Amino acid sequence: MSRFFSTSAAKAVGAWFGYARDNLTPKWKTAVEKFTEPGGSAEKKLGAIKSVTIKSREEGPVHKSHFNPKDQEDVISIRVEGENDTKTCHVYENGTGTTKKGGDRA
Repeated sequence: MSRFFSTSAAKAVGAWFGYARDNLTPKWKTAVEKFTEPGGSAEKKLGAIKSVTIKSREEGPVHKSHFNPKDQEDVISIRVEGENDTKTCHVYENGTGTTKKGGDRA
């Protein structure tokens, strides 16, 4: 099911799937929106954003990275389908994110 929201990130993204953004805490919702907003890190890395899927585990979407165990910060994993590529990204509380292990947080 897709969800459409009134923020600039929601307007730029064609469809939202997975864990509902409205169920995220305000700081995490802001972080995901910042990462996926027009001109944001996800768009710079993957091209215009077509869809975003917020992944979740039993305990919820916020977790420590299993992809990079050396990184002890909390992250949310999102699958971003961009015009140029599709990647699973880790989004941090400050709205930065990575598309690969050891990648630059932007």
